[in-house]
Amino acid sequence: MTETTKAPLWFWIIGVLALLWNMMGLAAYFQQFMMSPEAFASLRPEQQNLLLDQPVWLTSAFAVAVFAGFVGSILLLARKRLAVRMFLLSMIAVFIQFGGLFLLLGYANVLTGGEWIMPILIPVFAAGLYLYARKTEKDGMLA
Repeated sequence: MTETTKAPLWFWIIGVLALLWNMMGLAAYFQQFMMSPEAFASLRPEQQNLLLDQPVWLTSAFAVAVFAGFVGSILLLARKRLAVRMFLLSMIAVFIQFGGLFLLLGYANVLTGGEWIMPILIPVFAAGLYLYARKTEKDGMLA
């Protein structure tokens, strides 16, 4: 059994925030996946087209990103080294997802004003959580 360093308070705060962030990601995924016809009809036509034009691999990248991030958060709070690999998988899936959205589907043309916040925050947080988990592993906080 590997000896781990005692985790400071900020470790737990960041871990809980990571879990909440990734729970929001799961909620967004299920909201999109289970969207009612009425909710779909209420979207702007360019948003509807974006959802209709998404290839399966892009939707799959979304699923991998949110589920790996959620599991990574749980593993981080459980102080397991596998959290680092889950956050890496999540980050790669986020980059694939947003790469496809922006480069292939013209996502930038669909976004207006405040809608740019999440497409900026999501990749930043994905990379940040991976780097944070990697640092905690190197610091001996994960077993």
